[in-house]
Amino acid sequence: MNSEVATWTRPFLHELLEEIPKDVDSLIDVGCGRGIIGALTRIYRTPKRLVGVDIFQDYIDFCKKYKIYDELHRLDLREMPLPFQNHEFSVATCIETIEHLPKQQGERLLDQLHRIAEVVIVSTPYSFFKQPDSHVGRNPFQAHVSKWTVEDFKKKGFDVKGAGSWTQRIVHDAHKIISINP
Repeated sequence: MNSEVATWTRPFLHELLEEIPKDVDSLIDVGCGRGIIGALTRIYRTPKRLVGVDIFQDYIDFCKKYKIYDELHRLDLREMPLPFQNHEFSVATCIETIEHLPKQQGERLLDQLHRIAEVVIVSTPYSFFKQPDSHVGRNPFQAHVSKWTVEDFKKKGFDVKGAGSWTQRIVHDAHKIISINP
């Protein structure tokens, strides 16, 4: 396995997990992929409800096979609103997903995540980079199409908690926590 592709998560998974309250009641993992966040939450937290959302059927099938989530939904995040009630979840995570949406749709997704969850945790690369076709592979939704900056989140009312090159920038307010993976 190519270590450049496989290691993006290592530097901040423990920091990300620390942002998920130990007593989390419910968590929705939007853009769940192969269920890394769901698996960590299942192992280190005790949510009563763990929900995964992705558009790519292979990821949905993988998560079903390993029973990572209590519920799985195949949804196109470019289509709003999300089909969940206001504050239905304690926490919403959207890890390495928002950069796969056009900017305007990503902004709408942030609004929707805040609507459905009390705490929102998001990570995204700090700089835009075009992925090689070999990385995108069979998943056409994997391509990066937007770049996000600290200023983008500040405009939405977020405060920057930290910054670094491969360390994480955590941006938060009373209801939202954003982790930007530079």
